[in-house]
Amino acid sequence: MNNRVINFRMWHPQTNRFYYLYLDELIGIGDRVINIPENSVLQQYTGLTDSNEKEIYEGDILKISYGAMGDVIGQVLYEADHGGYIFQWERKGPNQNYINLNCDVAFESVIIGNVNENSELLN
Repeated sequence: MNNRVINFRMWHPQTNRFYYLYLDELIGIGDRVINIPENSVLQQYTGLTDSNEKEIYEGDILKISYGAMGDVIGQVLYEADHGGYIFQWERKGPNQNYINLNCDVAFESVIIGNVNENSELLN
């Protein structure tokens, strides 16, 4: 039996808020179809929590103390080419600095926002 929690949040651009969708609640819906409004963004829960035990979702902006570089701010992305979730703090030109998002990285991180509500934090 796999105990991995599969949850999503949906950013609804018309209301400018998140709605949380929990798979265990969705399994019982049978033949009903869930309508996702146009231009909405689905973001999956990574299965990890930050140092404050807040759930980390795709699109979250984290601050991590990264050795000699000091505090680094970046976002959580899903990258199939890298085998899962990554924390990426540089996306300019050929420089794409990232690390795989794992338990150790998550434990050292703090969620400071998300790309939908706080994209200015990535500048």
